[in-house]
Amino acid sequence: MWTTGSRAWERELVAECEAFFSGQYAQYLDNENRPIPVWAWLNVLAHGSEDDITALAAGEPPRRTFPETAVWHQALAFLAQELMSQAARRGRPVADLQCSTLVPLELELAGRRAPSSVEPAMFVSSVLSALAQHPTGRHP
Repeated sequence: MWTTGSRAWERELVAECEAFFSGQYAQYLDNENRPIPVWAWLNVLAHGSEDDITALAAGEPPRRTFPETAVWHQALAFLAQELMSQAARRGRPVADLQCSTLVPLELELAGRRAPSSVEPAMFVSSVLSALAQHPTGRHP
């Protein structure tokens, strides 16, 4: 038999999963005042819609930003611009780069025992490196 407590837990789990799969996981954690692991910042690029990534690349700020997360949003805006640019240069959809490169990187980062204080610059470097390693990004 279901209890009220378990239903609340289930709703919370569903909301968290929806946020993850829609590319809004970092924002979800931020709204819940929970710490944001480094890999969660990649979530918007790995799972966000092309419209979300376009908005991010255009510098549209999230609904709520805290001073300590502002630099991460700037890093994501830069990476969103680079992702859109690389997809256009390669003649590939953004979804191709997401599935082949960003989702695997997100999973790799989530599985690491990363220090809690990774700088956005190191994160940006990791993402740019992964995009450069994509088969369509290599020069013959």
